[in-house]
Amino acid sequence: MDNLIVENIKQRPLRTAISVVGVALGVILIVLMVGLARGMVRDSAERQGNVDAEIRFLPTEISSAAAANPLMMPARFAEVIMNGVQPTAEDPDLQAKPPIAGVSATTPVGEFIQNSESGIGFEYVDGIDFPSFSKTTRITMVAGRPLTDGKAPDSAYEVIVDRYYFDNNKDVNRQPLQLGSKIKTLGHEFSVVGVYEPSMLARIKMPLHTMQQLLGGAENCTFIMIRTTQPALAKSVKEALESNYPGYHAYLTSEIPALFSQGIRPLEIFLDVVIWLAVVISTLVILLAMYTTIIERTREIGILKSLGASKTFVVMTIEKEAALISALGVLFGFVVSVVGKYALEASTRLKIDIEPRWVLIATVVGIGCGLLGALYPALRAANLDVVEAISYE
Repeated sequence: MDNLIVENIKQRPLRTAISVVGVALGVILIVLMVGLARGMVRDSAERQGNVDAEIRFLPTEISSAAAANPLMMPARFAEVIMNGVQPTAEDPDLQAKPPIAGVSATTPVGEFIQNSESGIGFEYVDGIDFPSFSKTTRITMVAGRPLTDGKAPDSAYEVIVDRYYFDNNKDVNRQPLQLGSKIKTLGHEFSVVGVYEPSMLARIKMPLHTMQQLLGGAENCTFIMIRTTQPALAKSVKEALESNYPGYHAYLTSEIPALFSQGIRPLEIFLDVVIWLAVVISTLVILLAMYTTIIERTREIGILKSLGASKTFVVMTIEKEAALISALGVLFGFVVSVVGKYALEASTRLKIDIEPRWVLIATVVGIGCGLLGALYPALRAANLDVVEAISYE
């Protein structure tokens, strides 16, 4: 019987190929889309939490204007948190604020989300004050030099990038990155003057002053990062910040990966839609392919039944053929997914995680939908009248 199945598949190579591609498309949808979604979330969560600063301080409510201009928090908060503030002759109505005990370093950070220059996905860009940023985080320059304040005309359009970005991207002339190469971000060309490790926050960092000038954010930033004298003091510093500055919220850096996980629920709904779309595609492709195959083989099926083939034999033969086609589709889909993963990661800044769990789910969906799609054509073939089938033209 196995020879019969193989010969049936070989007899119609084009239809078989189309069916294989249809099943593979469902597998590719699941493996790549799920891998892309989870890979990007994991990568962003790791980089957002990969700093020594224990606290992130920002406005409690983000206004709609922040979507266009994320620099809505006064950067002077960084200094006020460290040193406090008192009314002055020039500003007698200024509310006094004490220094926050337990703080060892603060730094203002601007963060902007833009479309990826590759045209696929999006990417973050940071605006930083490098001297204070280096005191607050564990950033280390591994090549080139640090950023300046960006206020001099010849240093305004400079950036530093992390090692991953430097090794996996090209400059504006599509050449491998080198120190001094030009890249485009925020609609302008910037010179790469240094490479840093480890990856944290955005992969591209420019002077905060430059970001302020480009976005019209005055002397503002997106949030303040705060490093405490001892990690154990983080919670008490967080409480002091929220007590002294109503309308602002402090997040512990250790909480950030969990916050990303909480945001996955809408993503899970999207992934469910992708899976059901893959189910429909795979089922319909096999259903249509096997249905037309049964119509073309009506006479042959009649001959088989006249020779004593049972209904079970006919159903199992068709189901095994569908299972073989589905297995080929699953295999082809995995190959395309792996090739697509490396191609996308090589040409973009996307991260794709191909997880064994989702590989198993894609396999079950591909083969299961193939068997389900072939069930009706198989039952129809098994119930054909022998005389009518043999006389079918």
